[in-house]
Amino acid sequence: MNDQILEQLVSSQQLVIAMLRVSTEDPSARVGAWDLRDIAAHLAASERDCYVPRIRAIAAGENPTFELFTNDDTDFSGIHLEEALDEWTATRLMLIGYVTTLDERQRTELAGHHEQYGRVTVERYLEIALKHDRDHLRGLELLAGQPTR
Repeated sequence: MNDQILEQLVSSQQLVIAMLRVSTEDPSARVGAWDLRDIAAHLAASERDCYVPRIRAIAAGENPTFELFTNDDTDFSGIHLEEALDEWTATRLMLIGYVTTLDERQRTELAGHHEQYGRVTVERYLEIALKHDRDHLRGLELLAGQPTR
């Protein structure tokens, strides 16, 4: 079992969180239409409402079919930045802990079907989550004016 993806998920989350916290020094900071709270809440909700249940369904052998997940139109105005970051961190740690309990077959052979990505295994869904982190990190890097890696 290759745990490099799990280490990358931890590292990318730490970078995104650090960039969000640094950027809070500018109360007008935005990446596109979203303020920093929206980004943090979006990341927490994506982990909780998309990655966790979908990875669990794949690992359970349900052969699920997934539509494109979006929470772009969600109103995150009642959520505080630090609460969203805490939730995202806790959910990511729980997900990583869960994935480490899976056997090779559950991680790399059982699959679902995603309307955009096609056949998706647990490993592939972890890669999708990592790309999502990195996409948001790029936006935060542009906001800060410098790459973090």
